[in-house]
Amino acid sequence: MKRLSVLLNGLLPALLSILCISIVVYALCPRPELKTFTTYSSAWFDSHDRLLRISLAEDERYRIFEPLDQISSELIAATLLYEDQNYYDHLGVDLSALVRAFWATFILRERRIGASTITMQVARLRWNIPSNTIPGKIHQIARAIQLSRHYSKQEILEAYLNLAPYGRNIEGISAASLIYFNKKPSNLSLPEALTLAVIPQNPNKRNPTTSVGYQHLLQARKNLFLRWLENHPSDISKETFFTLPLNVRPPEDLPFLAPHFVNHIKQNMSRWEHGYINTTLDNIQQRSLEKGISQYVSSKAASGINNAAALLLNYETMEIKAMVGSADFYNDDLQGQVNGTIAKRSPGSTLKPFVYGLAIDEGLIHPMTLMKDSPKRFGGFSQRTMTNDSWGQFPQEMR
Repeated sequence: MKRLSVLLNGLLPALLSILCISIVVYALCPRPELKTFTTYSSAWFDSHDRLLRISLAEDERYRIFEPLDQISSELIAATLLYEDQNYYDHLGVDLSALVRAFWATFILRERRIGASTITMQVARLRWNIPSNTIPGKIHQIARAIQLSRHYSKQEILEAYLNLAPYGRNIEGISAASLIYFNKKPSNLSLPEALTLAVIPQNPNKRNPTTSVGYQHLLQARKNLFLRWLENHPSDISKETFFTLPLNVRPPEDLPFLAPHFVNHIKQNMSRWEHGYINTTLDNIQQRSLEKGISQYVSSKAASGINNAAALLLNYETMEIKAMVGSADFYNDDLQGQVNGTIAKRSPGSTLKPFVYGLAIDEGLIHPMTLMKDSPKRFGGFSQRTMTNDSWGQFPQEMR
């Protein structure tokens, strides 16, 4: 008994010292950045909210930041149910879950259990921590405590949903929703929300773009739906929707529309601009103009014309509705990726539309007038007129 008393007297100062040091470290630990520490993708939409393209972040991943209030409430609830039911009840670390996991993993030698809370998963994703080792787990716990010190539950949950892996090179709920289901995360249906909720726990095994991963994904979603019904019994009426085939789009099938137009916008954006980019372009008019350019070039191939460019504006608002920079974006022989609509031209070529426009307004010429291709001089002004080949051959609707 005396020996125990001596031992306690010796340990007490040490424990108090550790406690004091821990309190000081907790109070003084710096606030880590949860958003700007990485880069993000951008998604361009036309004027009717149709997706034109999604870019890759600098690390070759699809990752689009999405505010928490723009994410489906069903997706949030399903994620919490599946990943961390006690999320709002603990301080970033669930001690009881850690004890159970340690006992099952290292004492009973059963299936490895991680017991990571959402806050701990954010820590792992933020600092790339190998949490499958004891030192890594301790590091993860310390970082989770640091995050809880500086961020609210809502902010940490927002970070998780923007960093979680959803298979392949897709990270964050916004990129996953747009790529797989072609919709923003605020518009997800219940089957889609539960589908995405189960992927981050095992994104390789539940990859929705492979046949094996698809089957594992459906089984995990089925199990989650049964748990979901315990809290939302009225949703039993939606059970039929869970029997329907799940249409998932792989990243390879993402649209790459209006390439010259999107590149033009992208070049005028700063490195730090990202997210949803809503444009004035109308993709239906864009496709119509592309078709017109293609048909015109094909019809004039015998005359040596193999390229053309056109820009369609709304003359009332001066908004760009369609932009075709070349006849074929992918044709290197005609430098198809060069945007002819913004290419620099000689001053003479710049003045011609105004000169001819004035002549048409004055009734001196009309669209089918043939002009002699020879130098003209008007006082101190001289220019070469536009030839029949460069004007008269254009279809009436493209002049």
